[in-house]
Amino acid sequence: MQIKSWENSRVLVTGSAGFIGRHLLAHLQKKKAIVLGLARHPHNLTVEKKVDVSSKKDLMAVFTQFRPDVCFHLASESLVEAGSRQPYETFNNNITSALNVLEVSRSFNIRRIIIASTSHVYGKAPVPYREDEPAKPSRPYETSKTCVDLIAQSYADSFNLPVLIPRFVNIYGPGDLNFSRIIPKTMMSVVHGKNPTLWGGSAKRQYMYVDDAIRAYSMLGQITDTQLEKNRIYNVGAGKPISARDLITKIIALGSEKLFIDKIEDEREDELLHQVVSWDKMRRSMKWMPRTTLDRGLWLTYQWYKTVHVNSR
Repeated sequence: MQIKSWENSRVLVTGSAGFIGRHLLAHLQKKKAIVLGLARHPHNLTVEKKVDVSSKKDLMAVFTQFRPDVCFHLASESLVEAGSRQPYETFNNNITSALNVLEVSRSFNIRRIIIASTSHVYGKAPVPYREDEPAKPSRPYETSKTCVDLIAQSYADSFNLPVLIPRFVNIYGPGDLNFSRIIPKTMMSVVHGKNPTLWGGSAKRQYMYVDDAIRAYSMLGQITDTQLEKNRIYNVGAGKPISARDLITKIIALGSEKLFIDKIEDEREDELLHQVVSWDKMRRSMKWMPRTTLDRGLWLTYQWYKTVHVNSR
């Protein structure tokens, strides 16, 4: 059954306190959905609840009381580096939380379950990555997400659960306070008048402005039954890949021509040098296309970080 309008639809968002979760909650509220966010450390207790989705019992209680029509499962360890530092915790958290969402959803008449994935799962597969390309992960983070994708597809096939698995490229935009990521880290360096640092610099990635990502999530949540395909994976990409060096150079140009890159010669350990996804399936089946160019998105994001810097003085 399709969610024709978000108005009065009951929508559950796990990981709602994260960068993407906060934007998705705001979007759904604007569309007049009845929303509930779940987070270990909620920001807005009017629409969020402190719940650890790795507890099946607690999650079942939420589903029983809230009765969601749609669930967006965003809660997971989202950093590659954290997965390498704490592999056991990453596997345990990512797999258990997704498994709980899928298993609890089986007991309810839920219309859509969106399990957030990542383009990193393709690993060293040929580019551009396509949805029918087998995942080839190596590091714990990507491997844990691949396990989740396989489990989600299994639930879709075995129990006719209405699961979708979007695999996004790197998402950036206002509100991202995770300064281990290249764009937030570089933005704040430039705002504070400090030279940004760069490891290696030759690795190329695609970067998606957060509004385009939220629009993709929203459209997937409203997909019709006739649009569903056997393969529940949807790549969501944006623009041409750009090297880390060129990306940082663009950000410096937004702030001060006096700054320059402090180069660290070594590449990151196990860094994949070229990651590119094809989003032909999203374009064909959902009529979705990214709308925000990288230059426009970086400018909008930089204005936000400048405002944060001024207000924090």
